[in-house]
Amino acid sequence: MTCSLGRRLAVALLVWVTALPGTAAAVPAGGDTGASDAPDGEVVRDLERIARPLRTTGPSGPTDDLRPFGEAVGDAVVVGVGEAAHGSREFVTVRHRMLRYLVEEKGFRSFVLEANWSAGARLDAYLRTGCGDPVRIMAEEFQDAHLLLHSREYLDMLRWMRAYNVEHPGDPLRFAGDDIGYAGPELYDRVVDHVRRAHPDLLATVTELYRGLRPDVPMGAWMRTAVTTPLEERRERAERTGRVLALLRARGPAGADGDHALAVRHATAVDQVARLYAFDLADPGVVPDVMVYRDTVMAENTLWWHRHTGHRVVLGGHDSHVYTLTSTPSLPLAQGTVLRERLGDGYRAVAVSFDRGAVHATEEGLQNPADADVRRFEVEPAKPGFVEHTLDQVSHRAWYADLRDAPPAARAWLDVARPKREIGTDYPPGEDRVSLARSADLLVHLHAITPSTRLDRTAPGGTARSPEDCACADPVTAIRRAARPLRTVEPDGPLGDLRPLKAIVGDARLVGIGQAAHGSRDFLALQHRMFRYLVEEEGFRLFVLEAPWSAGLRLDDHVRTGRGDPARIMAEEFHNAYLFMRTPEVLELVRWMRAYNVRHPDDPVRFAGNDSSWAGPGLYDRVTGYVRRAHPDLLPAVTELYRGLRPTRPAGEHMLAAIAEPLAVRREKAERTGRVVELLRARSFAGRTVAAGTAQAEAVRDAEIVHQVARQNAFDYDDPADASAALGYRDEVMTDNTLWWLRHTGERAVLAAHNGHVYLEGFDPDYPVIQGGLLRRALGDGYRVVGLSFGRGAFLAAAPGVSDPEDADVRVFHSGPVAAGSAEETLEAVDGRDFFLDLRTAPPAARAFFATPRPKREIGTHWPRDLDEVSLLRAADALVHLHEIGPSRLLPGA
Repeated sequence: MTCSLGRRLAVALLVWVTALPGTAAAVPAGGDTGASDAPDGEVVRDLERIARPLRTTGPSGPTDDLRPFGEAVGDAVVVGVGEAAHGSREFVTVRHRMLRYLVEEKGFRSFVLEANWSAGARLDAYLRTGCGDPVRIMAEEFQDAHLLLHSREYLDMLRWMRAYNVEHPGDPLRFAGDDIGYAGPELYDRVVDHVRRAHPDLLATVTELYRGLRPDVPMGAWMRTAVTTPLEERRERAERTGRVLALLRARGPAGADGDHALAVRHATAVDQVARLYAFDLADPGVVPDVMVYRDTVMAENTLWWHRHTGHRVVLGGHDSHVYTLTSTPSLPLAQGTVLRERLGDGYRAVAVSFDRGAVHATEEGLQNPADADVRRFEVEPAKPGFVEHTLDQVSHRAWYADLRDAPPAARAWLDVARPKREIGTDYPPGEDRVSLARSADLLVHLHAITPSTRLDRTAPGGTARSPEDCACADPVTAIRRAARPLRTVEPDGPLGDLRPLKAIVGDARLVGIGQAAHGSRDFLALQHRMFRYLVEEEGFRLFVLEAPWSAGLRLDDHVRTGRGDPARIMAEEFHNAYLFMRTPEVLELVRWMRAYNVRHPDDPVRFAGNDSSWAGPGLYDRVTGYVRRAHPDLLPAVTELYRGLRPTRPAGEHMLAAIAEPLAVRREKAERTGRVVELLRARSFAGRTVAAGTAQAEAVRDAEIVHQVARQNAFDYDDPADASAALGYRDEVMTDNTLWWLRHTGERAVLAAHNGHVYLEGFDPDYPVIQGGLLRRALGDGYRVVGLSFGRGAFLAAAPGVSDPEDADVRVFHSGPVAAGSAEETLEAVDGRDFFLDLRTAPPAARAFFATPRPKREIGTHWPRDLDEVSLLRAADALVHLHEIGPSRLLPGA
């Protein structure tokens, strides 16, 4: 086979349209076309008038910026959203975002992708039933011409669709593929199974006609063989698949046979693929006919899906296929042209463009590409004469526009066919010339794009289980059945998705909500959101944070009275290891609590800190002030005992200096603070237990906190045994402090801390005891634990060698991929971008999985660090898994 023939076959059979050698001069991406008619400023000014900024190219978050997009869609029943490069992350995520908007706001319920029908059938079954593994399906179906679909971005979209269906079981989303390069074994099986059930008299005939046609090798290998099979054999195969189709069409539905229409369509898809390969692909003159056939069939499949489901449909494909007017010489008729002819204004085309960036692609002209052929290509900024050069002069970095509203100068410019980059599977692209006004209704332009995130290809052969075989015995399927979707981590907005927490929380007095990384904005935001739910729906009134007691008292005063500036309090109190709490998310929580109390003055929420590494000067002042009022005879003794202990420097400096003092000095200070506690306890109503809520009880507790901090510093951290005892002491006093707040207020409370402090069972051998275990021992089922995990993302941390971090030591780290065999690896295989589940009521296979200690990320103040071995079933009552997290940021310190 010659190279030129290979190139022709690639064009004829690959999903991604590229220019044929000899049909157009190849123009490097961004290259100069020689055009001298650079548009004047009036065109750009006109474009500015219709351009609508995109808030983000990511799929999550508010979508109110897309409302003009929804108005432009109008009553259309099919909306084709293109892409100017198959291997770009942003084009997929923008399409995902638009799909989400059209689903949630406009009633769209189906997504049709430029992928094979068999892939769509398998993924649709997964979306409807939860059975099957989308990672495996994608690995098996997205090969060869479709290998650039095998990306994290498409997996994220599928998981979001599945999560939507879990939340809306009576109104599910559907998925279809409209392309014809491959018919997987699943399609043959579905046709034969239908014949066996509904038309058993045809079974022998259909089985014989399909003999030897059902693929028994992976998709990529099958496609490589298909194009080299002799033409007569290929045509004989098409004759046989056509006979099966004719037999089924001749039979109407049998009795209550509700699957007949779908079975006929599966047989149609098998025949479409066979007919594609029945063209004489060695004849260059046939290639345009092949491409017309392919795009016509894709349009027919999309239209059939729309009629069959009754759904409004988002169609995803390359610009070249969604355009209403073809842009490339190798594609005489585009799918979008057919859809416009059949649907009129019921079809809307959304073109996409970009100025610069990078993409994943293969070398130009490569036939039957494999994963190893894909690499990153840099795309230079568009040069004058290209469509993108003008579009990028609009002031927004990401924007969209309804081209039908273009003012005259822009309309005239848009009406002319101009060079535009349309990158398929290979790079560089050929020269497409596009009249945007005649090819599309809307346009999305991005200043820069990045390559898609490629997935590791696992399980490259075989077929997925059918829904009938789904016994949910494997942990992924079992977890998927029990998982409840989490709509968002953001604190504001509806809380309906959190209502299953009621069963998890039950009558608990205290709910511990963890973090798998201190420096993540998502974990902090989620703790706020869950606290808000528990306040508004379950009567919780106290928030306890893994933070200094003195900080909690000052913030509680602000929350109750409005006194003080919470940002300043945090700036002064949150240093050293606590600086990861000095974030916008915690500040937003405090401000929400204050706003709640303004609205509910007779039923306020409270704020507390429970940690023991810092006692601010205000804490000493509270103790001495109380002594001056209630026990003036003790004032000289207390003043002398506290002499030189009250911090006079900022928190970070004081904490560093305190631990650097000689051990004997530190222990002498702890002895002095302990004597103050003894003096106050002796005055507690002649030694009787002090009633909760009294000034005496609060003063004793303040003195105990001062002593806890001094005692924490009095351990010999150079002695490994004593250092380990210090860690245990810290969790013991945090437990004691949390329980004190429960008794003191009588309220139900949320404890927000790292997983390592809320878990019921420790995972770090350096920690002899853990706060969560002590709380369960004290409260029994009155304490519930929600552990957290994540799949990937970024967070704030310090390098491992930094023992006492300062602001300058903190930077953004990226987690990297999940580890093989880790808990996160399995959790990432479960659908739903974010989800939570009740571990106590999960199916047996899930409980068995979580019972076994498995590697898991538990990131505190430092990264990188080794994974910890965690038995989630023994450590927590419930689990929240976030697919991706982002870093918080530090607010200014004092």
